[in-house]
Amino acid sequence: MKRGRGEKGVTLIEIAVVLAIVGIMALFMAPAIGEWLDNYRIRQTARDISSTLQQAKMQTISTRTQHRVDFNTTNNTYQLLPGGSVAQVPRGVNIVTGSTASVSFVPDGTSIGGGTITIDNVKGKQYQVNINSVGRISIQEI
Repeated sequence: MKRGRGEKGVTLIEIAVVLAIVGIMALFMAPAIGEWLDNYRIRQTARDISSTLQQAKMQTISTRTQHRVDFNTTNNTYQLLPGGSVAQVPRGVNIVTGSTASVSFVPDGTSIGGGTITIDNVKGKQYQVNINSVGRISIQEI
């Protein structure tokens, strides 16, 4: 359609073509976004658990009283004790404890026996949060 002088805008056909292209792109990107989200959730859960363990260690050192983090595999929750709130892991992520279901720290910052907490997701990806006997906390993808 020929436009006269001073007429601006887009036609209905041009809008339909752009929407069709965007729709096709979204159709192909949806599976990739879902996989990215699953990977993000498990990685963030590993970081959150590591952060809670670090908080327990720091509170133990500062208050000179023992603190621990308990893991509940049935409910997929963990809690800093004493006094911490219960944290729920995201949907699709599971706590599969390795060598321990509880990690305790003593006033010098070391952990009692160390331990490993394993988490996995519905896609089969696994991360381990490792705590060695000197209190070092690390995250490892397995």
